[in-house]
Amino acid sequence: MRETALKPVIRMIKENCVNCHKCIMVCPVKMCNNGSGSTVEFNSDLCLGCGECIDACDHHARIGIDDFDLFMQDLKAGTNIVAIVAPAIATMFGGEYLKFNGYLKKIGIKAVFDVSFGAELTVKSYLAYQKKKNPSIIIAQPCPCLVSYIEIYRPQLIPYLAPADSPMVHTMKMIKRFYPQYTGYKIAAISPCYAKRREFDAVGIGDYNVTFKAILDHLETTKDRIPNYPSVPYDTPPAERAVLFSSPGGLMRTIERYDSTASSHTRKIEGNPDVYQYLAHLDKAIKRKITSYYNLVDCLNCKMGCNGGPATPNRNKQIDEVEMNIEKRNAAAQAHYRKHRNARSARLKIEKLLNDYWQEGLYDRSYINRSDLFKRNVKVLSPKEIKACHVSMYKETERDILNCRACGYENCEQMAIAIGNNLNRPENCRYFIEVQRRMINEQHKAEIEHTINTVYGHTLEEMNKSIQGIGSLTNLINDTAAAVLKSSAVVEAMVENVRSIHKTLEHNAKNVLELNGSSLEGKSRITEIGELISDVSAQSDVLIHACKVISDIAEETGILGMNAAIEAAHAGEAIGKGFAVVAGEIRHLADNSGHQAGEIEKSLKSIKRLIDSSTESSRHAQAQFDSIVSLAGAVKDEELRIKNAVETQNNGGQQILQALSEVNTLILKIKAESTALLESGKMVLENINSLKNV
Repeated sequence: MRETALKPVIRMIKENCVNCHKCIMVCPVKMCNNGSGSTVEFNSDLCLGCGECIDACDHHARIGIDDFDLFMQDLKAGTNIVAIVAPAIATMFGGEYLKFNGYLKKIGIKAVFDVSFGAELTVKSYLAYQKKKNPSIIIAQPCPCLVSYIEIYRPQLIPYLAPADSPMVHTMKMIKRFYPQYTGYKIAAISPCYAKRREFDAVGIGDYNVTFKAILDHLETTKDRIPNYPSVPYDTPPAERAVLFSSPGGLMRTIERYDSTASSHTRKIEGNPDVYQYLAHLDKAIKRKITSYYNLVDCLNCKMGCNGGPATPNRNKQIDEVEMNIEKRNAAAQAHYRKHRNARSARLKIEKLLNDYWQEGLYDRSYINRSDLFKRNVKVLSPKEIKACHVSMYKETERDILNCRACGYENCEQMAIAIGNNLNRPENCRYFIEVQRRMINEQHKAEIEHTINTVYGHTLEEMNKSIQGIGSLTNLINDTAAAVLKSSAVVEAMVENVRSIHKTLEHNAKNVLELNGSSLEGKSRITEIGELISDVSAQSDVLIHACKVISDIAEETGILGMNAAIEAAHAGEAIGKGFAVVAGEIRHLADNSGHQAGEIEKSLKSIKRLIDSSTESSRHAQAQFDSIVSLAGAVKDEELRIKNAVETQNNGGQQILQALSEVNTLILKIKAESTALLESGKMVLENINSLKNV
């Protein structure tokens, strides 16, 4: 019996897994995953190697496995190796795929073969089988993932699998049979797929599966660039339209060279989940003869075919960008065979060439029924067991079967089967979690109610005390606010009085300054008067002396008149009489002058006494004015000091008013907050009372 176990082609990095179940969601077969623990592990024997989980995992917990390291190690050791290159290579390096051949030759590859030519041989094998056996339907088998799916999960479809090798294996067998110069050489397949390793193991041929991704990573590490290498042709004959084989429908389009109606009876289908859903129901459709119209299933795992394989950089590219260089190559390949020939001649030429490399039975392929892998690992549950698993997730009625896919499975039945096989657990079911949440809520409701009742009494008492305290505090704040407002009014009145005094002092200061000026002016005038009186006193002394001189003159004039009279008496009556009259008049003038001089002297002496008295009074007045000026200056200085002090007090009063205004504002805020706190306390008290009704 042939071994049914499969070699791992995907590896798990356990420490990177976050148990998100995204890998289960995208996996076409689900049961290869085990989500019952803290990470999602998988069973390689049930894994198809499709690589969907690699793309889906954002945490890089799943990675592909190939033979690149062993391949490079053997090359360095001098091992003789030839390479076969998948048609999808045309999507790489900007379409300069022949330069990749130059790179392979440079690193030590002895020969490079085009798998597209192997695809031409594959089509010939399919047509030969169809002609010989005329089967109702042929399922194409270039994709190892789909072959594994049929062998493990749909073994009833094995009879419909094309009993011919894939293009890669055709190419390998062609080398071994028709290229004796490479006998004993190892063969490296340059491929876009991790699962190819399983195909090589199944047919016992192929030494290395070297993926595009591994080569690209190596080129990036070594900073090497394929465009730097020369273009080197393949060591195989050139393929024609089988260069399309890596694209969806490539098999069908190649067959159209022989049958222009091929597309009308070929089911072209690719991509997860479409291809798996199709194959899952194909057996029933065949039995019911629903598919009798289609006698060929051209199927591939990946949506973009091998061009978008899991080991390529093309998965997230736009499909036209990916297939553009494939189509260019196809046009060039067909033009090569049609050169100077019509389509029929070109077909005959390629057929003749293929006959040189095709041999009946050489490329036959058989398959292994690996369903025992599934049976050993996954138990088929009875309806009763499935129902029990549903019940373990609290799903007791049809209404509870949500089929929401949140667990990663297609429906609740798949999840139940996984749980029944210990490949998952109820805790990963959204409905289960929701029911448990409700149950826990109900369970805790009683506990919460008891706790609330326990806390209620104590809290109520404390809140009542708090409310009373807050009420007292509010009253104190109100009293404080009133006192502050009253104090503010008193201080404001006091400041207003100080402001009034300050204004009065400013007015008095002006008057004092005017008084001081007037005093200084009066002092100046008194001084001037004193000086004038002194001058008058001096002039009075001169007048008194002049009066004395006049008196002396009058006295001498009187004596002269007396002498004149005596002389007149001596002169006789005639002469003396006139002279006597003159002498009398002179004496009379002298007497009057003396008398008047005496009166004037008396008056001047009286005036002198008055002037002397005025001079004394002037001196006294001047002394008094000196005292007044001194006092006015002192008053002015005191007034200035008082004014400055009152001005400082006025400014201080303004600051006090501002401070009181701020205090008043704060008091009002505190009052408002206290009121709000009191209301809040009352509301809390009401809420506490309402807790009893919860």
